[in-house]
Amino acid sequence: MRKANWKRQARLEAQKALSLGKSVLTQRSHSFVYPSDEDEEEED
Repeated sequence: MRKANWKRQARLEAQKALSLGKSVLTQRSHSFVYPSDEDEEEED
């Protein structure tokens, strides 16, 4: 029973991570904030 729970939880976390990765790559993420190249200013 414990092993089944562990595998289920791991599968759900993997699905969430994959979903977040896909949304970041397609620039559709609303819950994940990261700097983009356009936001960076060059320092002289």
